[in-house]
Amino acid sequence: MNYSSEARKIYSQLKLKELFKEGIEKEELKTTSHSHIIVTYPPLKALEKIEESEIFVNENLKLREIALYIHIPFCTGKCLYCPYATLVHPKEEIVEGYIDCLEKEIKLLLQKKELKNIILNSIYLGGGTPTYLTNKQLEKVFKIIRENFKIKKDAEITVEAEPDTLIANDGEEKLNILLNNGVNRLSIGFQTFDNKILKIIGRRHTNTEAIEAYNLAKKNGFKNINIDLISGLPKQTLEIWENDLKQALKLKPNSITCYPFYLKENTGLWLLSKKDSNLIPKKEEAILMNILTQKFFKENQFTERPIRWFTKSSKYMYKQQLFKWEEIGEQLAIGSSAYSFINNVQYFNVNNIQEYITRIQNNHLPIDKGIKLNKEDLMRRMIIFGLKSQLDKTIFNNKFGVFPKEAFREIWAKLERLNLIKDEGSIIILSDLGRIFADEVAKEFFNEKIK
Repeated sequence: MNYSSEARKIYSQLKLKELFKEGIEKEELKTTSHSHIIVTYPPLKALEKIEESEIFVNENLKLREIALYIHIPFCTGKCLYCPYATLVHPKEEIVEGYIDCLEKEIKLLLQKKELKNIILNSIYLGGGTPTYLTNKQLEKVFKIIRENFKIKKDAEITVEAEPDTLIANDGEEKLNILLNNGVNRLSIGFQTFDNKILKIIGRRHTNTEAIEAYNLAKKNGFKNINIDLISGLPKQTLEIWENDLKQALKLKPNSITCYPFYLKENTGLWLLSKKDSNLIPKKEEAILMNILTQKFFKENQFTERPIRWFTKSSKYMYKQQLFKWEEIGEQLAIGSSAYSFINNVQYFNVNNIQEYITRIQNNHLPIDKGIKLNKEDLMRRMIIFGLKSQLDKTIFNNKFGVFPKEAFREIWAKLERLNLIKDEGSIIILSDLGRIFADEVAKEFFNEKIK
């Protein structure tokens, strides 16, 4: 099947003007992306400074499961699309000092009564590039986790990896260390199979090397490997994106994640785009790629849950994300720029790595901004993220004493009128059209102050 032509046909049938009129989409099609990925509510820009005492109020909470995220802000190079605070090839003492601070932050947090009775149902090492760490440093991080937390026997343990770190001289040993420490889900950042685009965006690997890294992980015993791809990259056409998906499918991964590219101002690509107006695909092309993605995976019998995560079997679904999005599960996040959701408070750690280290060394938690959510905003949060996966009416009712459609009736009526959601009895999900505009639909539930 020619998915590119199918996507164009579907696009021509969309009633975009109706969406423009209703404010779901902005009309100016010259912007570089039609979507901003919503991963927190409220977003960081809407938050103000928060004190430790506003988060931890000395309550003894009951035994409960939470998710753990640990941020590793180090890389072998700077990708030109990356807006995050990372260090490229930092000195050894900085990395060692940072790991020591991760341990100290954990110990400071676990002194809080709210965190006395927790058990980890999932662990995620993200970055940056967690596999940038030496094998000895990786061992140390996992030792810190084991010594400080109770971990469920069947916990999902994910590590993000870059291809260049896995095919390095110590790559095979690194993979074995991950396996020996219980890592049962590996997410490898391919981004694209097009070597010219890989070079433009500053990746440190070719498509052949990425495939080599994937095969090495598979050979060494990883049974759950996710491939990360990005649509809408510089000079990426609809046909190139179709080829990326077909190439990924040939590897038969357990899951494929497709993130839409979003151009941020503090990146190298932002500066390059100012010199070349044709560098980044236009908004129309970004929407076409999203349509193609939906069509491609549906035709190849993949399930999309949560949004942009495609799997052949529920066995390989990204469980930490399902927990956080479908149940408003709590997350404890450690490290610079990490964001937590504990005790109905969302808070972010300081972004600057040196400031993070300094605060920890002075025995202060590195908390920067945050907000305590009231009942209404907790409902908004569950709907926003529930719709990006599936919104369970019973779970919602058990938490809030009302069903989703009894809250925010006007918004639900609007989304149904525009054919953006589907009510399937026990759950509410996005329609095919809604999946194309998933984050725009989610924004409908932002409160007016945050908008």
